[in-house]
Amino acid sequence: MRWPWLVSGLLLLVALAQQDPEPSFQTTAEIERRGKKIVVVKTGPDNPPVIIELRDLYGGIITALDAEKKTLRLGDQVFTTDHLTRFWREGQPAQFVDLKVGQQVRLEVAEQNDGSLRAFDVQIGGQREGPSLSRSLFADPPPFRVQITFGEDARAFGAIARVEQIREVNDYVVMTGGTAKYIEEEDRLELNLQPTPRAVEVQQGQSKAWGSRLEYDNNSGDARVAGPIELERSGDKPLKGSSERMIYNVDDEILRLFGGVKLVQDGRTSTAQSAVVREKDRVAYLYGSRDKPVRSQNKDGFVEGTKVLYNLDSGDVVVLEGVRGEFQDP
Repeated sequence: MRWPWLVSGLLLLVALAQQDPEPSFQTTAEIERRGKKIVVVKTGPDNPPVIIELRDLYGGIITALDAEKKTLRLGDQVFTTDHLTRFWREGQPAQFVDLKVGQQVRLEVAEQNDGSLRAFDVQIGGQREGPSLSRSLFADPPPFRVQITFGEDARAFGAIARVEQIREVNDYVVMTGGTAKYIEEEDRLELNLQPTPRAVEVQQGQSKAWGSRLEYDNNSGDARVAGPIELERSGDKPLKGSSERMIYNVDDEILRLFGGVKLVQDGRTSTAQSAVVREKDRVAYLYGSRDKPVRSQNKDGFVEGTKVLYNLDSGDVVVLEGVRGEFQDP
């Protein structure tokens, strides 16, 4: 089967490495959104290698099963399975014996040299999203890390990344911590995902943030980072912060922090329900509510409000809405 869409969608190419003293080669996957490129790069040696899977997608009702041959039929099409086939339903693993005539399934399939259709993935209850997909699996053991660049403004790093493009539907990237084992006889990468704190690092300008898992959706342009989130910003007055989760948007190039936001800088502690960090403007907007306002406090007193402008360089704050404060007499 031909895959011309890979040229314009998910480009699988080789780029020269810039980090090593001597030239080496890096495997790269590329996605485009509104003129900006999201590029995933393996920065370390080709061990384990990047695995690229090209699959056709099928879906429908099982009309026949052959337990002896381990085949299943959807209408007039017969699909073979083997020891590499993954059987599962939402949230749990399954087996061939769990299949029943009349069940809805989603299949990832590759046509073999003899014309047979081999199913590598069988999801019980799944729906076919599009005609085909390409999936690239990246793993970089320490001291290397897989890198994602979001346009020219932000980068993310982690041990494991999965790039998946469903043709004519959407592109996705998942990055987290973990390890990988290459099984040469099966040409397969066995991933052990470990979404632990600080498994993923996001860099933008002077700001760095850490989380446990990053999920990028190309339709929305959002890179969602699961917490706990740790935030640091360099400068004359360094900043440290935290939140429960974070979103970086490729289009507007801003960070959004959600849940239990806390910023500490130059003796001032500010708390909020959410925040928008505009790194290019060197400011953040902190948001609260009447019941739980933004609160910014130092040794001289505190101010509160439902919306606060925060200067990332100095730590100074300006209450824009719902101002209230209390200060010590000089």
